[in-house]
Amino acid sequence: MTTQFSWTQNWYPISPLSYLDPAIPTPVTLLGKKLVIWRDKQQKWVIMDDQCPHKLAPLSMGKIQADGTLMCRHHGWCFDETGNCTKIPMLAGNEGLETACKSSRSKVTIYPTQVNQGLLWVWPDSSETAFTDCQLKQPAIIPECGLDVTATDWHLSEVPVGYIVSFESSFDPSHAQFLHEGIAGFSPDKTVPITTFETVGEISAEAGFTLKHSGYNLFNKDMEATRKFSPPCCNTTIYRYPNGSLFLFQLYFIPTKPGYCRYIGKFISNSSFSQNNFFLDLLPKNLRTGLQHLSNYQLSDQDLTVMHGQETLQSSLDKPWNKAYFLPAPADIGILTFRKWLDEFAGGKPAWQNGEEKSYQGLTDEQLYDRWNRHTKYCPSCRSSVVLLEKIKQYSRYLTIFFVILTLLFFVIGISVKLAVVSTILAILSLLVSAVSDDFRHRFLSSLPKNGLPQMKLY
Repeated sequence: MTTQFSWTQNWYPISPLSYLDPAIPTPVTLLGKKLVIWRDKQQKWVIMDDQCPHKLAPLSMGKIQADGTLMCRHHGWCFDETGNCTKIPMLAGNEGLETACKSSRSKVTIYPTQVNQGLLWVWPDSSETAFTDCQLKQPAIIPECGLDVTATDWHLSEVPVGYIVSFESSFDPSHAQFLHEGIAGFSPDKTVPITTFETVGEISAEAGFTLKHSGYNLFNKDMEATRKFSPPCCNTTIYRYPNGSLFLFQLYFIPTKPGYCRYIGKFISNSSFSQNNFFLDLLPKNLRTGLQHLSNYQLSDQDLTVMHGQETLQSSLDKPWNKAYFLPAPADIGILTFRKWLDEFAGGKPAWQNGEEKSYQGLTDEQLYDRWNRHTKYCPSCRSSVVLLEKIKQYSRYLTIFFVILTLLFFVIGISVKLAVVSTILAILSLLVSAVSDDFRHRFLSSLPKNGLPQMKLY
């Protein structure tokens, strides 16, 4: 069947603004295409192909100049916000400079962008009509539902599992009771079968579909859930309870390259969950945020483990998904509906822009549970936390050495046994602080334990 849905002629959220540094270019991949994000002198975000037309060096390695152009680090070629080449140092003063800069071969392709609800969006179509076409569509932003969309921050991660299994999981709420047992009250013992799970209205290429379903545990059995799929990458889920409580999950699954997917999301509610912690409030803001992000990894590690297992098994089977899956329960309607949309309108999978999809390759535990490449390297708060914890570790080691030397001096000189005891205690405390800070630093880099056997404990 001919694909009716265009993967490139749509708006994708590529990053929260809070994750971008306007002083440096940022590399990103979308649908297999390597792009670079940077901000020009007019404070406008620019997204273009991440390759210099000279010798294909990554422009994301470049430098933003004082005049607002992006300079390639390889040979100093400069490009403006329209993608035009403005400078070729090796042709300075040469009659060929103007000709070379006006050549279509020196131009870098740029893509339409916009900022909406704290996200930078891109329209990854390189056709001549892209800047006109993009005005005919609006991005799938958080709908108006009486909630403050700025109440919580966006969270970004890029996971080593694909777009399809990631989206499937978001339409499969009943898995939480079993896979996430012990987290947030989830437990098989509290499971309630989903009795109602149905589509509302039509399924279409451009509008996607809407699902409604009943609760799936003792705590939410009376709620009504709505899950809206807005192609190509948005799942807006709203839980409404009889007592007026409202919970909204805005999730984006951005297909970056085969086997990888970028998650951007936030949770909003009209109920208050804030808990003041005196000791946590004493910490620097970035470290507080970083520690909060650490608390999410156990749940996401559980999801990754299962999804990676799914992809590994699917790659070994010589049969389509509808022959490999057995989906007899009402709770499976979400998965079936998403797969139906994907097969009927979108070619069954994302349309990768860099040629044929590579054959599936399994991951080691080190790759699967790598927190640095999943989140930390993108998140300013977590990166700052790693730097701060490294400094604390180093200073604590210096203090340990200092207090050990001081203790020895007290004993040699014989000034005071009490002072020697105090300095010994301080040396031990400094050593403990060094060890604890080093342990927390490691947690920002990997889910595998730093000491002992490198084995995951998911439960």
